[in-house]
Amino acid sequence: MFIPKHIEGGIRIIQGNIEGLSKTVIAELESLFDKKVPGDAFCTPELVEILCRISSMVNREISLYIGRKGNILDVSVGKLDQVSLPHMSLRRSETRLSGIRCIHTHPGGNGMLSGVDLNALTSMRLDSIAAIGIDKGAYIDGYAAFVKPLERGESTDLVGPLSIDEFCSKALMEIIYERDKLIQHPKEIETAVDERERVILVGLDTSGMGADPLEELEELAHTAGAQVLHKITQNKRTPDSATYIGKGKAEELSLLCRADDINLIIFDDELTPTQIRNLENVTGIRIIDRTALILDIFAGRAVSREGKLQVELAQLKYRLPRLTGMGIMLSRLGGGIGTRGPGETQLETDRRHIRRRIREVELELAKVGDRRQALRERREKGHIPTVALVGYTNAGKSSLLNALTGSSVFVEDKLFATLDPVSRGTVLRNGWEALLIDTVGFINKLPHDLVEAFKSTLEEAVYADLLLHVVDASSSDLMEQMTVVEDLLISLGCEQTIITVYNKMDLLEEHEHTLPVKKPVVYVSAVNKTGLDGLIEAISDNLPYKRNRVELLIPYTEGKIVSQIYDEAQVINEEYREDGIYLYAEMNLSSYGRFIQYKLES
Repeated sequence: MFIPKHIEGGIRIIQGNIEGLSKTVIAELESLFDKKVPGDAFCTPELVEILCRISSMVNREISLYIGRKGNILDVSVGKLDQVSLPHMSLRRSETRLSGIRCIHTHPGGNGMLSGVDLNALTSMRLDSIAAIGIDKGAYIDGYAAFVKPLERGESTDLVGPLSIDEFCSKALMEIIYERDKLIQHPKEIETAVDERERVILVGLDTSGMGADPLEELEELAHTAGAQVLHKITQNKRTPDSATYIGKGKAEELSLLCRADDINLIIFDDELTPTQIRNLENVTGIRIIDRTALILDIFAGRAVSREGKLQVELAQLKYRLPRLTGMGIMLSRLGGGIGTRGPGETQLETDRRHIRRRIREVELELAKVGDRRQALRERREKGHIPTVALVGYTNAGKSSLLNALTGSSVFVEDKLFATLDPVSRGTVLRNGWEALLIDTVGFINKLPHDLVEAFKSTLEEAVYADLLLHVVDASSSDLMEQMTVVEDLLISLGCEQTIITVYNKMDLLEEHEHTLPVKKPVVYVSAVNKTGLDGLIEAISDNLPYKRNRVELLIPYTEGKIVSQIYDEAQVINEEYREDGIYLYAEMNLSSYGRFIQYKLES
């Protein structure tokens, strides 16, 4: 027979919310452990009468857990409209019922079972879960639910409303024994298991405009591989300092988590350690915020050594101040419900380890940054113009790079498909060559630590000769996304010319071409490869310097001029002829003026 740990050895403890209950009431509840239900009956009228009277008197739900032999195994007290379901290891096996049924009261007068009740039935594999509706201390009606032997459609069967005689009859026990036999055949209950995390998204609507503020967070969650079941928005001007959404809303959130078997809650803003700890205490569910979600996506998509180091640095800086607050998320106990953070000694050890690792990663990134700077200097020496593609994440930058260069850079219709800068060469008008650089996408509320960690990567935009601001023309949040990118470019110190490139024009109807004009501007479709000629022309016209191809003949007596040309121009061809050194080179106008005397007359 199953015996909960808290009543082993004959110790009787009333679980749940007993605050404010008199000693007389607690003693009467403890006396329920002496009651016994006949083995062939679901309940007894005596137990029903006691439950109705006490539950109505204290205005709280009372739950009984009863074994197959009729023993009362657990007595719990909850709040009004909130069932108390203690975490007990009830399941005997994956293909058997637990051998325990739960009977609880609804003081509000309605015995209908809630989603929380039905979720507890299936997750704990109870024999049955039943509720008694009470009004003025008297039985009104009853309902009982049972696990279905076959997982087709709904996973439970509901019986009710039941009279008190039907509620205490043998018929309900016969259903339990019948179901237990059928459920023992695993082939009959095979279902496809969705291993994705079951998630609730939570945010604040501070504007009161009625728009969906969690749309982008939902896309981020899908990118991370989560299954979003609910989106909750609290109308609140400023976040609550303790729980972000307020205590009452946090308790509602806890009930919803239990009803739908939620195992992760994601908040749309960065939470403080105190908020994380308080929310985990209320819900018993792992809590992460938008920053942690973005860092998780970056960690899964980083490919190069530099990208992995940048993500690690951002994660370490994010975690350091939160070690004391992130009980479930970072505890060494493994993140189980109800666990807390490590002790103070271990906490200080973790802090020292993180600080040491931050210094190590920063040194490694500095070395990588030096190599990146050397590559930039080599490009400058060769006078190859660079054009950086910047823009909001998933605006189509990689697709546009592929369309312009004929390359096959990885493209996916998800946020942050590109983390590491990718460079590809292309030929501009008049045969000029340029280097296109695909950069990491920007996003609203981009974590500060991530911007700092990716500083060397983002510098590709700072040092580029020209920027292409790629915009998803079909986005409903086009203006907000453009503002996010422009603000970040300003913060990085980008001052060069920016060409606005409206991409995905194929997704717009003719009458929808009412896009803000920010000259120079080009309209393209990377997928259909339309408008690319106009983009190439715009790039050629807006490079900060013009380049000419010229044939030069340098006398052998002035060989040092050849070295200067190699330093200032891009030499395409070199030949040693009888009358001197022939060079076919591409150079800007200032260099052309200095070496024009060596121009080979045609």
